[in-house]
Amino acid sequence: MEALKRSFLARSIHDAAWTQLRDMLTYKAASAGGSVVLVDPRGTTQRCSGCGCDPDRPKTLGERVHGCDGCGLVLDRDVNAARNVLQLVKGPGTGLRPRSVRVAA
Repeated sequence: MEALKRSFLARSIHDAAWTQLRDMLTYKAASAGGSVVLVDPRGTTQRCSGCGCDPDRPKTLGERVHGCDGCGLVLDRDVNAARNVLQLVKGPGTGLRPRSVRVAA
């Protein structure tokens, strides 16, 4: 198997592995009453989840914090991407909301 990973069949082997993983996840989700939604991840770490604007310059992989000049949102880059994916799946207006603070009366 190790030799196949470096051969001309490598891409086919990796594609088959991702397909098998997707199929297993879909089966398990369906048996638990859920579903799997496939999302194109391109641009999710670049776009602002607060206002939807694209950055003036693309972030490098070393930049771990998302900061938006337009709306002032500052988040961890992965949290920003997760919010963008959630908005792709459930629609605009969804995402992580700040915890509500209870005030004693």
